[in-house]
Amino acid sequence: PAPPRQRTAPTAAPARPAGPAGGAHPDTDDSYATGEFTFVDEAAEESEDVIDWLKFAESRSEVRAERRRRLRNRLLAVAVVLVLAAGGTGGYLWWSGRLGGGPSAAAAAGGRQVNVVHLRDLQGKVTTALLVDDASGRKATVLLLPDTLRLPASGDAASPTVGTGLDSLGPSGTRDGLATVLGAPVAGTWRLDTPYLTLLVAQLGGITVDTDAEVHSTDGKVTVTAGKGTQLNGQAAALYATYQAPGEGRDAQLARFGQVMAAVIHAMPANLTDATDDVRRMNAVLDPSLPEKALGGVLAGLAQRAKDGHLDVQTLKAKADGTLDQATAGQQVKTVLGGTVHSATSAATTPRVSVVNASGNEKLAAAVEVQVTNAGLEAVPSSTKSGPVQAASEIRYTDDARADAAKSLAVTLGLKPEAVKKVSDPQNVDLVVVVGKDFPAQQTP
Repeated sequence: PAPPRQRTAPTAAPARPAGPAGGAHPDTDDSYATGEFTFVDEAAEESEDVIDWLKFAESRSEVRAERRRRLRNRLLAVAVVLVLAAGGTGGYLWWSGRLGGGPSAAAAAGGRQVNVVHLRDLQGKVTTALLVDDASGRKATVLLLPDTLRLPASGDAASPTVGTGLDSLGPSGTRDGLATVLGAPVAGTWRLDTPYLTLLVAQLGGITVDTDAEVHSTDGKVTVTAGKGTQLNGQAAALYATYQAPGEGRDAQLARFGQVMAAVIHAMPANLTDATDDVRRMNAVLDPSLPEKALGGVLAGLAQRAKDGHLDVQTLKAKADGTLDQATAGQQVKTVLGGTVHSATSAATTPRVSVVNASGNEKLAAAVEVQVTNAGLEAVPSSTKSGPVQAASEIRYTDDARADAAKSLAVTLGLKPEAVKKVSDPQNVDLVVVVGKDFPAQQTP
């Protein structure tokens, strides 16, 4: 038999050409390992590096953008605050004459801001005070005015008083009358009816007063107790400020009003915005001479003086007949208001004053004229600018009605009472100031 046939190993199939780099064609049976193609992993690593770098760059951009947004928001916030502050402060400064276009009351009063406040109760009784902020002296004063203080009459009419002026003359006429008899400008009027005082004190959280009387409400309940450091709410403050016990004079009630007004000023915020908000919530600005922002500025300024310990309360020293003279009120008016007192009967018109220089100092006449104007008088150019040198200064008048004005002017100029002289020679002005060699050296520029 034939020998058995030997089996041979099958021949290996030829290798297929490699497919695209992205992998085998879908119709083929891909049995290749990816490890044979190392560039695939390298591409993946490079892609991850690129992605990481893009994420890093993007995060840095976002951080920078966020910083820009925050900075922009902060700048906008600061700008808004500055605009609001400038608006409130600028309004007050404009009103007070410290910016161009506003009244010049502060300059005319030697750096003082003088405003009048009228407290009016439900029966129509008016109690009045001047609120004085003396910037140069860094002090404030509540100057209480007796309701008998006489104001200049109009024509042949009887002289009104501070107590009746608000009704007979109105706010503006009362301001003008006060400016005339006191020789100092009064910038604005704050009419404070008792319901609004009640509201204001309530907004401030109450006030503290050393009370000297027990006050009952209309239903007989004790609303105010007498004692030191008494806490008063709005209703109690209004009752105490207007209280006059049977048999008491008006001075007692006037003093209580001064206590309440000083306590209100102490309780007011010294911040202009906050003070203006309190005024606005009162909704009681009844005179355009002192709008909300201006009144807020006035009260904030007074509050700062009070917090610094420089708030005083005084009563104007009027005579029994309601007039003022140099002996009773001259020094007080000069110190507190920077003004000079005038009689209500002779002060209906501002005294006209001329200055004659007999000192030998050519520049002195102009300086004296400035002081005359600051005293609230009308400086009239003199036809005799200079005369023969004279040893003693003089203030000459011909009309007895101008005697008080002459005496007040002597005090203002630092001259002795003997310098005031009545003369018989006619003058074309009310007062003639002759500046001699003895004119006080401190008065010269």
